[in-house]
Amino acid sequence: MTGIDPRISQTRAAVGEAVRALLVDEGWDAVTHQRVAERSGVGRNTVYRHFPDRLALLAHGGNFVDDGHHAPITGDVRADLAAELRCFRRELFDGVVGTVIAAIFERADRDPEVAPLRDRLVEMGAGQTFDLVRRGMTDGLIDPDRDVADVVASLCGPVLYARFCQGRRPTDEAIDRIVDSQLRPG
Repeated sequence: MTGIDPRISQTRAAVGEAVRALLVDEGWDAVTHQRVAERSGVGRNTVYRHFPDRLALLAHGGNFVDDGHHAPITGDVRADLAAELRCFRRELFDGVVGTVIAAIFERADRDPEVAPLRDRLVEMGAGQTFDLVRRGMTDGLIDPDRDVADVVASLCGPVLYARFCQGRRPTDEAIDRIVDSQLRPG
């Protein structure tokens, strides 16, 4: 199997960065093929060839390609959940992820075509948390009769609330308490 042509990878990376920057700097309506081409330095025809419609552009902009978005798995479910929430906190507060999430989630409420994009972002962003919760249930650390999605919401919800409602970064101690609140005592 051969790898992707480096020029294609560079084009896709530049387009993704441009989409995210436009969302953050100017908002939803600024993300057009023309503006992405200008911002990325990629020709407009090339942008159209790779991303034939606006939704494809936005989906690619929400596709964060580097590995820094998730914590490495150590096998200690409690420690791994806390590390993953710390990564989530970092992404929400220090990068463009919080702004991109807000823009896409807000638009998904009004535009049913954007809802699958929102769902894909949630799957990409919270997939590792879902896996860790399932492992915690298998290992007996989390009540296996609970709904996995409810546990994930109880873990991620306070971090989202802190970002979007309080504008205040949760401390490491707060994250530890959030994780501990979902584990079985003992």
